[in-house]
Amino acid sequence: MPAKRTTSGGKAPPARTDARRKARTDLRAQLAQQRSLDGLQRMRARGLSLTQAAAQAGTTPRTMQRHVGRALKKRDDGRFAPTTWDRIPRTMRFLTENGVIDLILRDSRAASDLARYMGAVDQFLKTGDQGPLAAFRGKSVKSGKTAHAYVTNPSTLERLAYAGEVAFEDLYALTTGETK
Repeated sequence: MPAKRTTSGGKAPPARTDARRKARTDLRAQLAQQRSLDGLQRMRARGLSLTQAAAQAGTTPRTMQRHVGRALKKRDDGRFAPTTWDRIPRTMRFLTENGVIDLILRDSRAASDLARYMGAVDQFLKTGDQGPLAAFRGKSVKSGKTAHAYVTNPSTLERLAYAGEVAFEDLYALTTGETK
């Protein structure tokens, strides 16, 4: 079989361009899943239709069905309704005493708890009010077989905030496939 040739007559491009293309495709798929999960949350919280939720989340109903279809049930009238919870895996950022780590959560209820916790941390850092953190004292989130305790110590949270470890732009982590 003859060697693979490019249009310029040389040999095939190096394999790393294929790796870059795959990483770019993986990143696009992760972003699509994030938008789909956002749309699913909007359906649950606001009672929106699939089309409305997809539009507000910046995606399409077809993409939502592809990524979160297991969490959608078709009603008798042909419209889609969200299930009350799901087991779609999602990679989320989690705050530990040593900084932020990525956790794979396989339950929407655990993801919601983590989002409420990060909201409580945000409120504490903005106002100094420790009240919302009280609900998370002594509690943890499970990822796989490992339980990770919520950080509720005010001085630890302030130390992490001053170190730049606490960010609230996006709770979902993107994994590009690159190794550190």
